[in-house]
Amino acid sequence: MLRLLQQDYPKDRLEILVVDGCSRDGTRESVIGLQDRFPEARLRLLDNPAGTVPHALNIGIREARGDVIVRIDGHTVPAADYVASSVAALESSGAANVGGVVEPIGDTPFGLAVAIATKHPLGVGDARFRTGGAAGDVDTVPFGAFRRDVFRRVGLFDESLVRNQDYEMNLRIRKAGERIYLDPSIRFTYTPRGSLRALWRQYFQYGWWRVETARRHPRSLRWRQLIPPAFVAAVLVFALILPFGGIAALPFTALAAVYVGTVVAISVSSAKGRTSPAHVALAFVTIHFGWGLGFLLNVCTGGRYPYRAQRAHVPRLEDAPDPA
Repeated sequence: MLRLLQQDYPKDRLEILVVDGCSRDGTRESVIGLQDRFPEARLRLLDNPAGTVPHALNIGIREARGDVIVRIDGHTVPAADYVASSVAALESSGAANVGGVVEPIGDTPFGLAVAIATKHPLGVGDARFRTGGAAGDVDTVPFGAFRRDVFRRVGLFDESLVRNQDYEMNLRIRKAGERIYLDPSIRFTYTPRGSLRALWRQYFQYGWWRVETARRHPRSLRWRQLIPPAFVAAVLVFALILPFGGIAALPFTALAAVYVGTVVAISVSSAKGRTSPAHVALAFVTIHFGWGLGFLLNVCTGGRYPYRAQRAHVPRLEDAPDPA
């Protein structure tokens, strides 16, 4: 939070809105303390009774007074020039939304392994905002800095999507003829999940809610997003036919051997003494099977289990007047 108050952007052109979803981790007390320490800062604390990310984003957008909305989430630490770099990238690129490359920093031995896995193509495919790359147009970026007027044209975040709402927003922006731009000079670090259970839950939800996005935008699926559910389905088939043996099991046995060998080899080479290769391998497997199983369960249950899908709800910015 303090890093937001230390941005090198002109203070008279910057406001900071903290949208709190009834947290009990000391966030509110921390913000109130900073308001007392920095009375000159335009720091406001807003309530999010619904407690979900899209509701929080929409509350912040409606309350924001500026022409540019720069988003930063919890567990994230922006560089001192995060806002300045984001605004400069918006101006130079002409895009409607810009973002940088995620730099994960683990704070536990397993969290460090997750950071390694989520920077490698084996864990995240060809997502350039994770693996890195040159500046240019992309499908989506993390968090993002938006021109406020784009929300007037495409609507606010879909409040029915507990996860994947940022990807869905960027889909609508691109469908409106606008561009999403990746600029590696926009720098921030992110603390990934530090436990196996938290990582599994995160990626299971990613997979489950990605199906909901696909229902709204059927042509939005990418090859990298179909590989985990296809692999998990193959493993389930293998488990069913393995007791019967025979030649039918050979292709699945070969697939399992290739997968295990690839995960082990990459985990050993990626760990490089920073953490246990076993932790890295477990992170890869959790990401793949979490996403894949979440995706398959949504498809097989029609969005009824373990969560319950709702009809899309995209509020308009005009639903609430701009703050004076």
